[in-house]
Amino acid sequence: MSAPTMTEPTVTYEPRRPPAPNVILGAWDAGTRRSAGYLALGFVTGILGLTTFILVVTFGATFSALIVGVPALLACLAVSRGTAEIERRRAALVLGTPLPLPYPLVSGSYLRRIGQWLAAPSTWRDLLHHLLVFPLTLFAAVTALAFWAAGLGAMSLWAWYWTMPNDRIPLFGVDAHPLFVVDSVASAMPWVGVGIALLWVAGWVTKGLARMSVGFTSFLLGPSQSGR
Repeated sequence: MSAPTMTEPTVTYEPRRPPAPNVILGAWDAGTRRSAGYLALGFVTGILGLTTFILVVTFGATFSALIVGVPALLACLAVSRGTAEIERRRAALVLGTPLPLPYPLVSGSYLRRIGQWLAAPSTWRDLLHHLLVFPLTLFAAVTALAFWAAGLGAMSLWAWYWTMPNDRIPLFGVDAHPLFVVDSVASAMPWVGVGIALLWVAGWVTKGLARMSVGFTSFLLGPSQSGR
């Protein structure tokens, strides 16, 4: 009679979840700096994308009926893919890694490969992204900047109120009947707390707007479940 074999218990390992961000200090952590950099860089890449869209549409409409139309269009689409790849790498500032390429593999003859390239939805999603990313990034960046400017301005009122006409700053209302008036260091000090609160909000707003923007980029430039 053989001795019973002993089996080792199965141990399952669960992935370690990242710690939840600190509610207070999380507004000014490295993620906020990366999100701010993502939005600031979007000014440049957004203009580049819009320029690429205009280039592709203009050259496509101009040369499509000519013999050189196909090579010119392919060159423009190659530029479009390059611009889209820049956006995928910009997403790494928020996501930690660039977005994966969504393009299908092409095969066959030269003309067949051209047809497959043009038939791929990802080719045209690139162009749609180039058209829309600049106004979206502009809105996100300007909104975030407004919160940061308001916070810094309120926190530092005591240092520059005297540079304004009559050494006073009327707040919230017409100049004749303002709700608040800052005309001394003492009257400016309560706004330091308001400024800190606004800077806290600005940090989370910056993160949220960057996530919104990178979500838009992921939707259009990332792999699609409905086909590439």
